[in-house]
Amino acid sequence: MPSAKTSANKVHVGDAIVAEMRSARMPFEPRQFEFWFAYKSGHNTALNAAADDLRKRNGGLSGPDIDRLHETYLAPWRMAARPDDIAAQMAAKLQDLSAALEHALGTTQAQRETLAAETAELAIASAVTLHDLLGAIDRLTHATRESQARFALLELRVEAIGRDVSTLRQQLASVQADCANDPTTALPSRATFDRALAKALAAAAKGHQPLSLLLCDLDYFASFNENFGNFTGDQALRSIGLLLRSHLRPGDVTARFGSDQFAALLPGLRAGETVKLADRFRQVLMTHALIPHPNGAGRLTVSIGVANAVDGDRPEILLRRAQKGLDVAKRDRNRVVEMSPHGPIYDRARRT
Repeated sequence: MPSAKTSANKVHVGDAIVAEMRSARMPFEPRQFEFWFAYKSGHNTALNAAADDLRKRNGGLSGPDIDRLHETYLAPWRMAARPDDIAAQMAAKLQDLSAALEHALGTTQAQRETLAAETAELAIASAVTLHDLLGAIDRLTHATRESQARFALLELRVEAIGRDVSTLRQQLASVQADCANDPTTALPSRATFDRALAKALAAAAKGHQPLSLLLCDLDYFASFNENFGNFTGDQALRSIGLLLRSHLRPGDVTARFGSDQFAALLPGLRAGETVKLADRFRQVLMTHALIPHPNGAGRLTVSIGVANAVDGDRPEILLRRAQKGLDVAKRDRNRVVEMSPHGPIYDRARRT
């Protein structure tokens, strides 16, 4: 399970992403944030290689650069591609590889048979001249060179097809995961989260390991939608979901829990450490304008409830305890509240 030490390091990823976007004067849009999240996480090696090449050649990445990289390496993994389409592409690649191997082996076998026949003829010939021998050696040398060149090309083709299949496998895993995701935020849906919660609780109880849960509710999000429209509101939800995810650890489960609510499971981490991660996310969100606006209407804040799993907890009990912490946080807004079985634990200084 991820350790508390890991969480202390992971918190800087979200800050680094925001810093990159600010330094490049890029808008806080899902496409931009999703690119930087994938790049900083380092899981998409093809994306990172292409981005690093552009940064090396141009000294940085422009908005159009990121748009192209997103379209090439991220967007196709969610848009239009279906699992059966990707599986069909993988099958075609493997069939192509099989045909190439069969052709190479067949050609090699034919050459062997021709050379064997020629050798047999020379062996039974009554008179073999020097010219005959030189001709046979020349043909053998030529056939050997042809085989070497053919197998060199085959090796390159095998490597290329292997890379293509590896990329398609990653795409297939991503598309399959997205089938269970919320379409607006691309995060796991409530149903997926509920299943993960039950599984995580069982694992924590079996291994006698800590488990914490947090619930987030955006403050005055209805007003944000009224000011900027539902489309912009959806874009904001996607960005905020990515921002929350970037402030947690790789093994944590982040999900869209409701209309303007998010939830996260943090295996192996106690509520006190989870509060620190949640509060860092809260601070970054409140200081960043999602939409430029002179009176600050483009900013959002978040209230968060955190709870520890205790012996005997069922999913609904742990959720109810975290919800109570969220209810306390919502009274004043823009704060993080840890809820124990005995009542709320929070520091009023966390509000700012």
